[in-house]
Amino acid sequence: MIEVRCFHSLVDAQPFRDAMDALNLASARPDPFSTFEFYANHLRNAALIPAAAQPRLWLLLAFSEDQLVGYLALKLCRFRVLGLDAAKLDLLTAHKADRPHLVAEGDKVAAVRAAIYDYILGRRKEWSLLEFQQQDAASALLPLPLQMTSRVYSVQQWPNMDNGTIAIRWQSLAAYFAALSKKSRSNVSRQMRTLLAAGDVQVLTSSDAQTLPPLFELYRSVEANSWKAQTDAAFASGNRWIEYYRGLMDRRQPMRVAIHVLLLDGVPIAGLITGAFGKGLYALHIVYDERFSRLAPGSAILLMGMRLAIEGGYGFFNLLQGFGYYKARWLAQMTETQSLQIYRVGTPFYWRRVLGDAKRRWFGRAVTGPPPLANPSRRAIAGDEPADPLASRPPVVSPEEHAHCAALIAQVKRGHGEFLSSPQLVAALPFAAAIPTAAPKIQRMTSEAPASPRAWNGYCAPGTVVRPESVLDQGVL
Repeated sequence: MIEVRCFHSLVDAQPFRDAMDALNLASARPDPFSTFEFYANHLRNAALIPAAAQPRLWLLLAFSEDQLVGYLALKLCRFRVLGLDAAKLDLLTAHKADRPHLVAEGDKVAAVRAAIYDYILGRRKEWSLLEFQQQDAASALLPLPLQMTSRVYSVQQWPNMDNGTIAIRWQSLAAYFAALSKKSRSNVSRQMRTLLAAGDVQVLTSSDAQTLPPLFELYRSVEANSWKAQTDAAFASGNRWIEYYRGLMDRRQPMRVAIHVLLLDGVPIAGLITGAFGKGLYALHIVYDERFSRLAPGSAILLMGMRLAIEGGYGFFNLLQGFGYYKARWLAQMTETQSLQIYRVGTPFYWRRVLGDAKRRWFGRAVTGPPPLANPSRRAIAGDEPADPLASRPPVVSPEEHAHCAALIAQVKRGHGEFLSSPQLVAALPFAAAIPTAAPKIQRMTSEAPASPRAWNGYCAPGTVVRPESVLDQGVL
């Protein structure tokens, strides 16, 4: 028999921390977003959840004879719906993780799922809406129990953004590039030639705890001139996002974060934050300076992420959710997901849904069709304004901005990581022959020997082959 216990504080669940992390690693899809440490960082930055929601943790731990066999992290949030108080129970890390899920070992999934649903339904008077976002066809939360198909509940399903993951099956960046479509290869090589002809192009990369802070400041300076700066998820929208990502850089996190910054004439124009966990590399955040959009810096920095995924020996590069039209071009396999919504009939959330359905019937349904071929969020911000005839001119960068960036770059170069000059970047590209320039051997930013003879292949002595975990343990890419 499986017993489910609910914890409203991670402090109380602390004794089960190691068991949770071990169970995550033993599950069918271990991921960094289901770890105790990730939950703790998310809750420390509770401002990510609207204050009016009054979030309360529901960490459901399932035990069999006092042994942890499964868990599901939820949160209960309160809202005003149709002028009445109503509560919604949903996944703790919804929209911040890749397909949040029930964690359990394969042979116990069905039993744990049944026990957790029994517990949730046993406390149904405490919630009006139960929602599981981003669930794919293989979700451990499916199928729903028969009780949820009764007249007491109303079940709805809505499509969510697809997940895009690139399975790493190439031994080199050149082999990956050759697998792209002819049009994609032409576009990327043309974009990189244009970028390299625009000035002195450099790339900074590090996962070292001492080097990350100034590198993160460089990254943030890119976002200030990005279309993302006008969204709620931007670092500029408040300290909540800054502290969230700083928390992910903490060495206590099992996911090792690396920051990649693309420089043009000493100014950062694009950045990528990746997280390494087990066999996977995750693209956590990407940004580029809108002033340099004609140079396609976003493509250049994503190519550097693919290079890390391949040369670092990872099994996959997870680009997370959304923008499938773009990720598919990079050979990502798109996995459809849906949101499962279970309403208690007669509650405020239920009646709001009934009214919403009626409105759609009366005034027409939302337009459906093939996936968009452009970023709808960016397009909504940019609008339909005509192209600026001066947009092709180099943007003006103030002396103050140059000086600020120079100081941060100097700090980064004094630390551990990788620094690619323009010639070294060309050497790393899969189409170097198309770009006539010298291509010296790539060097690490420090002259010190690696702490271990095992280091990321390509950044130490030739012929040294290393597991990615050992590289991350050193804090050096």
